[in-house]
Amino acid sequence: MHGAPINQDEVEPDYPFPARPKRTREIKTDQLQTRMREATQKPFVGMTRKMRSEYSLQRVLSSLMNSERITDGIEFEMHREVELGTQNKPEGMFVPTDLFMTRDLNVNTFGQGGAFVGTQIADEVIPLLRNRPACVRMGVQEINGLSSNVGLPRLAGAATVYSLPEQATLTKSTQNLDQIVLTPHRIGATTSYSRQLLLQSSVDVEAFLRTDLMSQVNIKKDFLVLNGQGANSEPTGIFNTTGIGSMIWGGAATWANVLTFENQLALSNADGLPNARIGWIVSPSTRNRLKQIAKTGIGVATTVPVFLWDADVDYGDASNDGKLNGYRAAVTNQVLNNLVFYGNWADTILAGFGNGFDIISDPYSRAADASVNVTINQFVDVGVRHAASYIVSQDAGNQ
Repeated sequence: MHGAPINQDEVEPDYPFPARPKRTREIKTDQLQTRMREATQKPFVGMTRKMRSEYSLQRVLSSLMNSERITDGIEFEMHREVELGTQNKPEGMFVPTDLFMTRDLNVNTFGQGGAFVGTQIADEVIPLLRNRPACVRMGVQEINGLSSNVGLPRLAGAATVYSLPEQATLTKSTQNLDQIVLTPHRIGATTSYSRQLLLQSSVDVEAFLRTDLMSQVNIKKDFLVLNGQGANSEPTGIFNTTGIGSMIWGGAATWANVLTFENQLALSNADGLPNARIGWIVSPSTRNRLKQIAKTGIGVATTVPVFLWDADVDYGDASNDGKLNGYRAAVTNQVLNNLVFYGNWADTILAGFGNGFDIISDPYSRAADASVNVTINQFVDVGVRHAASYIVSQDAGNQ
Protein backbone atom coordinates (compact mmCIF):
# COMPACT_ATOMS: atom_id res chain seq x y z
CA MET A 1 0.00 0.00 0.00
CA HIS A 2 1.37 3.40 -0.99
CA GLY A 3 1.69 5.96 1.84
CA ALA A 4 0.55 5.77 5.42
CA PRO A 5 -3.02 6.35 6.57
CA ILE A 6 -3.80 9.97 7.32
CA ASN A 7 -5.27 11.40 10.45
CA GLN A 8 -8.92 12.48 10.18
CA ASP A 9 -8.01 15.94 11.57
CA GLU A 10 -5.52 16.52 8.76
CA VAL A 11 -8.15 16.36 6.02
CA GLU A 12 -8.63 19.73 4.32
CA PRO A 13 -12.16 21.23 4.61
CA ASP A 14 -12.71 21.33 0.82
CA TYR A 15 -11.82 17.67 0.30
CA PRO A 16 -14.61 16.15 -1.84
CA PHE A 17 -15.50 13.33 0.56
CA PRO A 18 -17.61 14.03 3.65
CA ALA A 19 -15.84 13.40 6.93
CA ARG A 20 -16.75 10.07 8.50
CA PRO A 21 -15.52 8.31 11.60
CA LYS A 22 -12.82 5.79 11.01
CA ARG A 23 -14.17 2.26 10.78
CA THR A 24 -12.66 -1.17 10.85
CA ARG A 25 -12.42 -3.51 7.87
CA GLU A 26 -15.99 -4.68 8.48
CA ILE A 27 -17.50 -3.43 5.24
CA LYS A 28 -20.24 -5.31 3.45
CA THR A 29 -19.49 -6.79 0.04
CA ASP A 30 -22.52 -5.15 -1.59
CA GLN A 31 -21.40 -1.74 -0.33
CA LEU A 32 -17.99 -2.27 -1.86
CA GLN A 33 -19.58 -3.33 -5.18
CA THR A 34 -21.72 -0.19 -5.11
CA ARG A 35 -18.66 1.98 -4.66
CA MET A 36 -16.88 0.22 -7.49
CA ARG A 37 -19.84 0.75 -9.83
CA GLU A 38 -19.83 4.44 -8.99
CA ALA A 39 -16.13 4.48 -9.74
CA THR A 40 -16.81 4.03 -13.46
CA GLN A 41 -19.02 7.08 -14.07
CA LYS A 42 -16.71 8.40 -16.78
CA PRO A 43 -15.44 5.51 -18.98
CA PHE A 44 -12.12 6.79 -20.34
CA VAL A 45 -9.72 9.55 -19.27
CA GLY A 46 -6.84 8.66 -21.57
CA MET A 47 -4.44 6.80 -19.27
CA THR A 48 -1.17 5.78 -20.87
CA ARG A 49 0.28 2.32 -20.49
CA LYS A 50 2.85 3.71 -18.02
CA MET A 51 0.12 5.36 -15.94
CA ARG A 52 -1.83 2.10 -15.79
CA SER A 53 1.25 0.24 -14.61
CA GLU A 54 1.81 2.76 -11.80
CA TYR A 55 -1.80 2.78 -10.67
CA SER A 56 -2.49 0.58 -7.60
CA LEU A 57 -6.04 -0.74 -7.48
CA GLN A 58 -5.06 -2.55 -4.27
CA ARG A 59 -4.36 0.78 -2.64
CA VAL A 60 -7.81 2.07 -3.64
CA LEU A 61 -9.61 -1.05 -2.40
CA SER A 62 -7.75 -0.98 0.88
CA SER A 63 -8.63 2.66 1.46
CA LEU A 64 -12.31 1.95 0.73
CA MET A 65 -12.42 -1.00 3.10
CA ASN A 66 -10.71 1.00 5.87
CA SER A 67 -12.63 4.22 5.20
CA GLU A 68 -9.32 5.96 4.66
CA ARG A 69 -8.83 8.65 2.07
CA ILE A 70 -6.16 8.81 -0.59
CA THR A 71 -5.04 12.37 -1.15
CA ASP A 72 -1.99 11.91 -3.34
CA GLY A 73 -0.50 9.78 -6.06
CA ILE A 74 -1.86 8.79 -9.45
CA GLU A 75 -4.87 7.15 -7.83
CA PHE A 76 -6.03 10.53 -6.45
CA GLU A 77 -5.19 12.28 -9.75
CA MET A 78 -7.31 9.85 -11.74
CA HIS A 79 -10.14 10.16 -9.23
CA ARG A 80 -10.12 13.95 -9.71
CA GLU A 81 -9.99 13.58 -13.50
CA VAL A 82 -13.09 11.39 -13.55
CA GLU A 83 -14.84 13.62 -11.03
CA LEU A 84 -14.42 16.63 -13.31
CA GLY A 85 -16.40 14.81 -16.00
CA THR A 86 -19.43 13.94 -13.89
CA GLN A 87 -21.91 15.78 -11.72
CA ASN A 88 -22.20 12.87 -9.31
CA LYS A 89 -20.27 12.55 -6.07
CA PRO A 90 -18.92 9.11 -5.17
CA GLU A 91 -19.38 7.25 -1.93
CA GLY A 92 -15.80 6.07 -2.31
CA MET A 93 -13.39 6.83 -5.16
CA PHE A 94 -13.71 7.07 -8.91
CA VAL A 95 -11.65 4.52 -10.84
CA PRO A 96 -11.25 5.19 -14.61
CA THR A 97 -12.27 2.43 -17.00
CA ASP A 98 -8.92 2.85 -18.77
CA LEU A 99 -7.42 0.82 -15.95
CA PHE A 100 -9.15 -2.33 -17.18
CA MET A 101 -8.14 -1.86 -20.82
CA THR A 102 -4.93 -3.51 -21.98
CA ARG A 103 -2.92 -2.19 -24.89
CA ASP A 104 -4.67 -4.56 -27.34
CA LEU A 105 -8.21 -3.75 -26.23
CA ASN A 106 -10.40 -1.41 -28.29
CA VAL A 107 -14.02 -0.27 -28.32
CA ASN A 108 -14.59 -1.24 -31.96
CA THR A 109 -14.43 -4.99 -31.27
CA PHE A 110 -17.04 -6.34 -28.88
CA GLY A 111 -14.80 -9.02 -27.39
CA GLN A 112 -11.84 -6.63 -27.08
CA GLY A 113 -13.40 -3.75 -25.21
CA GLY A 114 -16.61 -3.01 -27.07
CA ALA A 115 -18.57 -4.82 -24.37
CA PHE A 116 -17.74 -1.94 -22.04
CA VAL A 117 -19.65 0.49 -24.25
CA GLY A 118 -23.44 0.60 -23.92
CA THR A 119 -26.02 1.37 -26.63
CA GLN A 120 -28.92 3.74 -26.04
CA ILE A 121 -32.02 3.23 -28.19
CA ALA A 122 -33.77 6.42 -29.30
CA ASP A 123 -37.55 6.74 -29.03
CA GLU A 124 -37.95 7.70 -32.69
CA VAL A 125 -37.64 5.03 -35.40
CA ILE A 126 -35.87 6.05 -38.61
CA PRO A 127 -38.58 5.83 -41.31
CA LEU A 128 -38.50 3.35 -44.17
CA LEU A 129 -37.83 4.53 -47.72
CA ARG A 130 -41.21 3.66 -49.26
CA ASN A 131 -42.88 4.13 -52.62
CA ARG A 132 -44.58 7.53 -52.72
CA PRO A 133 -48.33 7.57 -53.38
CA ALA A 134 -49.12 10.03 -56.16
CA CYS A 135 -52.71 9.61 -57.36
CA VAL A 136 -54.53 11.55 -54.65
CA ARG A 137 -51.90 14.29 -54.86
CA MET A 138 -52.59 14.54 -58.58
CA GLY A 139 -56.35 14.96 -58.03
CA VAL A 140 -58.02 11.54 -57.68
CA GLN A 141 -61.28 12.06 -55.77
CA GLU A 142 -61.67 10.19 -52.46
CA ILE A 143 -65.14 9.20 -51.26
CA ASN A 144 -65.19 7.59 -47.82
CA GLY A 145 -67.79 6.30 -45.39
CA LEU A 146 -69.73 4.20 -47.91
CA SER A 147 -71.73 1.29 -46.53
CA SER A 148 -73.38 -0.48 -49.46
CA ASN A 149 -72.64 -0.88 -53.14
CA VAL A 150 -72.90 2.45 -54.95
CA GLY A 151 -74.09 2.97 -58.52
CA LEU A 152 -73.10 6.23 -60.18
CA PRO A 153 -75.38 6.99 -63.16
CA ARG A 154 -73.45 8.10 -66.23
CA LEU A 155 -74.73 9.66 -69.43
CA ALA A 156 -73.19 7.51 -72.14
CA GLY A 157 -75.05 9.01 -75.10
CA ALA A 158 -76.89 12.29 -75.60
CA ALA A 159 -79.98 13.20 -77.59
CA THR A 160 -79.52 13.82 -81.32
CA VAL A 161 -80.10 17.32 -82.69
CA TYR A 162 -81.23 17.70 -86.31
CA SER A 163 -81.36 20.53 -88.85
CA LEU A 164 -84.58 20.33 -90.86
CA PRO A 165 -87.20 22.42 -92.72
CA GLU A 166 -89.72 24.56 -90.87
CA GLN A 167 -92.54 22.02 -90.71
CA ALA A 168 -90.60 18.76 -90.93
CA THR A 169 -91.09 16.13 -88.24
CA LEU A 170 -88.26 15.52 -85.79
CA THR A 171 -86.91 12.04 -85.35
CA LYS A 172 -87.12 10.88 -81.76
CA SER A 173 -83.82 10.23 -79.98
CA THR A 174 -83.12 8.77 -76.54
CA GLN A 175 -80.32 9.43 -74.11
CA ASN A 176 -78.20 6.43 -73.24
CA LEU A 177 -77.39 5.86 -69.55
CA ASP A 178 -75.18 3.39 -67.78
CA GLN A 179 -73.63 3.05 -64.32
CA ILE A 180 -70.31 2.90 -62.61
CA VAL A 181 -70.80 0.43 -59.75
CA LEU A 182 -68.50 0.67 -56.74
CA THR A 183 -68.21 -2.48 -54.60
CA PRO A 184 -65.93 -3.29 -51.67
CA HIS A 185 -62.57 -4.95 -52.30
CA ARG A 186 -60.66 -5.94 -49.18
CA ILE A 187 -57.03 -4.99 -48.69
CA GLY A 188 -55.17 -5.68 -45.47
CA ALA A 189 -52.06 -6.73 -43.64
CA THR A 190 -51.22 -8.40 -40.35
CA THR A 191 -48.18 -8.67 -38.10
CA SER A 192 -47.37 -9.62 -34.52
CA TYR A 193 -45.06 -8.71 -31.67
CA SER A 194 -44.08 -10.45 -28.45
CA ARG A 195 -45.23 -9.24 -25.07
CA GLN A 196 -41.61 -9.22 -23.95
CA LEU A 197 -40.78 -6.74 -26.72
CA LEU A 198 -43.63 -4.54 -25.50
CA LEU A 199 -42.26 -4.66 -21.96
CA GLN A 200 -38.63 -3.98 -22.81
CA SER A 201 -38.77 -1.66 -25.82
CA SER A 202 -38.30 2.09 -25.42
CA VAL A 203 -40.46 2.57 -28.56
CA ASP A 204 -44.28 2.46 -28.47
CA VAL A 205 -44.38 -0.87 -30.32
CA GLU A 206 -48.09 -1.07 -31.07
CA ALA A 207 -48.30 2.52 -32.31
CA PHE A 208 -45.22 1.93 -34.46
CA LEU A 209 -46.76 -1.18 -36.05
CA ARG A 210 -50.09 0.52 -36.67
CA THR A 211 -48.42 3.47 -38.38
CA ASP A 212 -46.41 1.12 -40.57
CA LEU A 213 -49.49 -0.91 -41.55
CA MET A 214 -51.51 2.21 -42.38
CA SER A 215 -48.67 3.56 -44.53
CA GLN A 216 -48.48 0.29 -46.45
CA VAL A 217 -52.26 0.20 -46.99
CA ASN A 218 -52.20 3.74 -48.41
CA ILE A 219 -49.40 2.76 -50.78
CA LYS A 220 -51.39 -0.30 -51.87
CA LYS A 221 -54.48 1.82 -52.60
CA ASP A 222 -52.42 4.16 -54.77
CA PHE A 223 -50.95 1.17 -56.62
CA LEU A 224 -54.44 -0.23 -57.29
CA VAL A 225 -55.65 3.10 -58.73
CA LEU A 226 -52.94 2.79 -61.38
CA ASN A 227 -52.57 -0.96 -61.83
CA GLY A 228 -55.56 -2.81 -60.31
CA GLN A 229 -56.25 -5.93 -62.35
CA GLY A 230 -60.05 -6.06 -62.02
CA ALA A 231 -59.51 -9.70 -61.05
CA ASN A 232 -58.06 -11.69 -58.13
CA SER A 233 -60.08 -9.55 -55.69
CA GLU A 234 -58.49 -6.33 -57.01
CA PRO A 235 -60.48 -3.34 -58.27
CA THR A 236 -59.98 -2.24 -61.87
CA GLY A 237 -57.31 0.44 -62.08
CA ILE A 238 -56.77 3.00 -64.81
CA PHE A 239 -54.37 0.88 -66.86
CA ASN A 240 -56.87 -2.01 -67.11
CA THR A 241 -59.96 0.13 -67.73
CA THR A 242 -61.55 -0.66 -71.08
CA GLY A 243 -61.40 2.23 -73.53
CA ILE A 244 -58.49 4.29 -72.23
CA GLY A 245 -56.32 6.00 -74.81
CA SER A 246 -52.84 4.80 -75.75
CA MET A 247 -49.68 6.17 -77.27
CA ILE A 248 -46.46 4.53 -78.48
CA TRP A 249 -43.13 6.26 -77.93
CA GLY A 250 -41.41 3.99 -80.43
CA GLY A 251 -37.98 5.01 -79.15
CA ALA A 252 -36.57 7.99 -77.30
CA ALA A 253 -39.18 10.58 -76.38
CA THR A 254 -39.57 13.62 -78.62
CA TRP A 255 -41.33 16.92 -78.17
CA ALA A 256 -43.78 15.87 -80.87
CA ASN A 257 -45.00 12.73 -79.10
CA VAL A 258 -45.17 14.55 -75.76
CA LEU A 259 -47.66 16.86 -77.47
CA THR A 260 -49.54 13.82 -78.81
CA PHE A 261 -50.75 12.98 -75.30
CA GLU A 262 -52.27 16.43 -74.93
CA ASN A 263 -53.84 16.29 -78.38
CA GLN A 264 -55.49 12.91 -77.81
CA LEU A 265 -57.07 14.13 -74.58
CA ALA A 266 -58.43 17.20 -76.37
CA LEU A 267 -59.82 15.13 -79.25
CA SER A 268 -61.82 13.12 -76.68
CA ASN A 269 -63.18 16.34 -75.09
CA ALA A 270 -61.69 15.14 -71.80
CA ASP A 271 -59.58 18.24 -71.23
CA GLY A 272 -62.50 20.64 -70.75
CA LEU A 273 -64.34 19.02 -67.86
CA PRO A 274 -65.13 21.21 -64.83
CA ASN A 275 -62.46 21.06 -62.10
CA ALA A 276 -60.12 19.07 -64.33
CA ARG A 277 -56.75 18.11 -62.81
CA ILE A 278 -54.62 17.25 -65.83
CA GLY A 279 -51.13 15.90 -65.34
CA TRP A 280 -48.62 13.09 -65.65
CA ILE A 281 -47.42 10.23 -63.46
CA VAL A 282 -44.11 8.69 -64.45
CA SER A 283 -41.34 6.55 -62.99
CA PRO A 284 -38.04 7.99 -61.72
CA SER A 285 -36.23 6.44 -64.69
CA THR A 286 -38.57 8.16 -67.14
CA ARG A 287 -38.04 11.52 -65.46
CA ASN A 288 -34.30 10.99 -65.61
CA ARG A 289 -34.49 10.31 -69.35
CA LEU A 290 -36.78 13.25 -70.10
CA LYS A 291 -34.37 15.59 -68.33
CA GLN A 292 -31.71 14.60 -70.85
CA ILE A 293 -33.72 15.11 -74.05
CA ALA A 294 -33.92 18.60 -75.54
CA LYS A 295 -37.02 19.97 -77.24
CA THR A 296 -36.65 20.09 -81.00
CA GLY A 297 -39.02 20.59 -83.89
CA ILE A 298 -41.68 23.06 -84.96
CA GLY A 299 -42.19 25.92 -82.53
CA VAL A 300 -38.87 25.33 -80.71
CA ALA A 301 -36.33 28.03 -81.52
CA THR A 302 -33.59 28.55 -78.96
CA THR A 303 -29.82 28.47 -78.89
CA VAL A 304 -29.83 27.18 -75.30
CA PRO A 305 -31.18 23.60 -74.86
CA VAL A 306 -34.63 23.40 -73.30
CA PHE A 307 -35.33 19.91 -72.04
CA LEU A 308 -38.61 17.99 -72.18
CA TRP A 309 -38.86 17.85 -68.39
CA ASP A 310 -39.28 21.36 -67.07
CA ALA A 311 -37.39 22.50 -64.00
CA ASP A 312 -38.70 20.99 -60.79
CA VAL A 313 -41.35 23.16 -59.15
CA ASP A 314 -41.99 23.78 -55.47
CA TYR A 315 -45.63 22.78 -54.99
CA GLY A 316 -45.40 23.30 -51.24
CA ASP A 317 -45.91 19.62 -50.37
CA ALA A 318 -42.34 18.25 -50.46
CA SER A 319 -43.36 16.14 -53.46
CA ASN A 320 -40.42 17.00 -55.73
CA ASP A 321 -42.86 16.96 -58.67
CA GLY A 322 -41.99 18.76 -61.85
CA LYS A 323 -43.70 19.87 -65.04
CA LEU A 324 -44.01 18.30 -68.46
CA ASN A 325 -45.52 20.41 -71.27
CA GLY A 326 -46.78 22.82 -68.61
CA TYR A 327 -48.72 20.20 -66.60
CA ARG A 328 -47.80 18.86 -63.19
CA ALA A 329 -45.78 15.66 -63.39
CA ALA A 330 -45.54 13.33 -60.38
CA VAL A 331 -42.81 10.73 -59.94
CA THR A 332 -43.27 7.42 -58.14
CA ASN A 333 -42.03 3.83 -58.21
CA GLN A 334 -45.69 2.74 -58.27
CA VAL A 335 -45.56 2.93 -62.10
CA LEU A 336 -44.83 -0.47 -63.63
CA ASN A 337 -42.50 -1.02 -66.60
CA ASN A 338 -41.74 2.72 -66.88
CA LEU A 339 -45.05 3.40 -68.61
CA VAL A 340 -46.35 6.97 -68.75
CA PHE A 341 -49.80 7.97 -67.45
CA TYR A 342 -51.43 11.20 -68.58
CA GLY A 343 -54.94 12.45 -68.02
CA ASN A 344 -57.52 14.22 -65.91
CA TRP A 345 -56.97 12.67 -62.48
CA ALA A 346 -60.13 14.22 -61.06
CA ASP A 347 -62.05 11.78 -63.26
CA THR A 348 -61.15 8.82 -61.04
CA ILE A 349 -62.86 7.91 -57.76
CA LEU A 350 -61.11 6.11 -54.91
CA ALA A 351 -63.98 4.80 -52.78
CA GLY A 352 -63.63 3.75 -49.14
CA PHE A 353 -66.25 1.59 -47.42
CA GLY A 354 -66.73 1.98 -43.68
CA ASN A 355 -65.11 4.56 -41.47
CA GLY A 356 -61.44 4.47 -42.36
CA PHE A 357 -59.09 1.69 -41.32
CA ASP A 358 -60.31 -1.32 -39.36
CA ILE A 359 -57.44 -2.03 -36.93
CA ILE A 360 -57.61 -4.99 -34.56
CA SER A 361 -55.19 -5.70 -31.73
CA ASP A 362 -55.63 -9.36 -30.77
CA PRO A 363 -53.86 -10.53 -27.59
CA TYR A 364 -55.75 -13.85 -27.45
CA SER A 365 -55.11 -15.87 -30.64
CA ARG A 366 -51.40 -16.31 -29.83
CA ALA A 367 -51.62 -16.00 -26.07
CA ALA A 368 -49.86 -19.35 -25.68
CA ASP A 369 -46.62 -17.97 -27.11
CA ALA A 370 -47.06 -14.53 -25.48
CA SER A 371 -47.59 -12.69 -28.77
CA VAL A 372 -50.08 -10.04 -29.89
CA ASN A 373 -51.47 -9.87 -33.43
CA VAL A 374 -52.14 -6.51 -35.05
CA THR A 375 -54.32 -6.62 -38.18
CA ILE A 376 -55.51 -3.83 -40.46
CA ASN A 377 -58.24 -4.05 -43.11
CA GLN A 378 -59.86 -1.57 -45.43
CA PHE A 379 -62.47 -2.02 -48.16
CA VAL A 380 -61.97 0.06 -51.29
CA ASP A 381 -62.84 0.34 -54.97
CA VAL A 382 -61.67 2.38 -57.95
CA GLY A 383 -64.01 3.90 -60.51
CA VAL A 384 -63.04 5.75 -63.70
CA ARG A 385 -65.78 8.17 -64.79
CA HIS A 386 -64.55 8.41 -68.39
CA ALA A 387 -62.02 6.06 -69.92
CA ALA A 388 -61.22 8.73 -72.52
CA SER A 389 -59.83 10.92 -69.72
CA TYR A 390 -56.58 8.91 -69.69
CA ILE A 391 -53.83 8.03 -72.10
CA VAL A 392 -51.24 5.41 -71.09
CA SER A 393 -48.17 4.64 -73.17
CA GLN A 394 -47.81 1.10 -74.51
CA ASP A 395 -44.05 1.16 -74.14
CA ALA A 396 -41.50 2.59 -71.72
CA GLY A 397 -40.90 6.32 -71.48
CA ASN A 398 -37.24 5.94 -70.47
CA GLN A 399 -35.95 4.69 -73.85
